Amino acid sequence: MGEVIFPLFRVSFKSTWIVFQRGHLSLDLRNFGGKRSRIIVALDFHPPGKDPLEWWSRLLEEVGDLVAGVKIGLPAFFKVGVDGILKLTRQFSGDVYFLADFKLADIPVVVSEEIRQLSALGFSGSIVHLFPMGYEPVVEVARKLEHQIFGVAYMSHRGCRLLEESFQTLLDYALALGVDGVIVGASRPDKIREARRKLGDEALILSPGIGAQGVSPGTAIRAGADFEIVGRAITLSPEPRQAVIEMAKAQRGVER
Repeated sequence: MGEVIFPLFRVSFKSTWIVFQRGHLSLDLRNFGGKRSRIIVALDFHPPGKDPLEWWSRLLEEVGDLVAGVKIGLPAFFKVGVDGILKLTRQFSGDVYFLADFKLADIPVVVSEEIRQLSALGFSGSIVHLFPMGYEPVVEVARKLEHQIFGVAYMSHRGCRLLEESFQTLLDYALALGVDGVIVGASRPDKIREARRKLGDEALILSPGIGAQGVSPGTAIRAGADFEIVGRAITLSPEPRQAVIEMAKAQRGVER
């Protein structure tokens, strides 16, 4: 089967019309919206018996021209360590956007230092919890480093009752804080639509939960998200490139 080349998506951010060219992008995730999918691949899992760093390096060589970004959190950190993460960010920097998913939630001075260290590791953005509040100094530090901040507003698993109860408060705070985007689980398109109405075009919406958690590709985009985060459906696939191509087909043509 021949490979399909997809056009740029029609989205609300004017900057996403920038054509992706290696070495000519800022650190803004919006600038990666011109790639051939709006997928951020989560490097949490790898096939049993495979070396995680080798597997993920090969994976990014296969799909790096198709996906917008890579999300790395504690599972990958525990498996490959700082040296492994540095190898990935140095090898693929400029090809994909690197998003740190450590869901930072400490006091502002500590989170600010964490942001400095993650930026030094080659990450262009970080996911933080919003519920501690008082994160204005964190955003200030991040701005100076050209490091983007994405706040958790709603997660993708069942039973996140406290986030359900605090959803509006978290959205209001995200807007007031001026974060670059929010995380809203793809399992709740109604929450994505609500977030888009509240935030307008002031912030990106990133939606995890596509694939292994039962949500079809394109669902979150259709509801108003800008990027869909996909993990196991890609990282555990025997044909990851084809998996991304099929997901991109599902995303393709979705208008909002």
